[in-house]
Amino acid sequence: MARPVPRNIDKPNRTPEYVTTFIIAYYGTLFLFSKAFLSVGLGFMATYVMYKVTLDKPEGMALRMAYRYIQIGKLRPSPKVCKRLEI
Repeated sequence: MARPVPRNIDKPNRTPEYVTTFIIAYYGTLFLFSKAFLSVGLGFMATYVMYKVTLDKPEGMALRMAYRYIQIGKLRPSPKVCKRLEI
């Protein structure tokens, strides 16, 4: 008799992406407004929005979207600005 296999064995684990989203939204808002209650609310809202955007998509989708749309500094342009670097 074969042992039962869990149903969600291939489901992507996005816990690190959710934690990163919450921390960035929480501390960013806390730095700007110094209001902890507002920061917690926006952290949960950002996590919920990211959950809805990346639902039924492969793991690491949030990092791919960040690479495409967010540019930090001018050292390496994002694919939105420079199309030849697009994945």
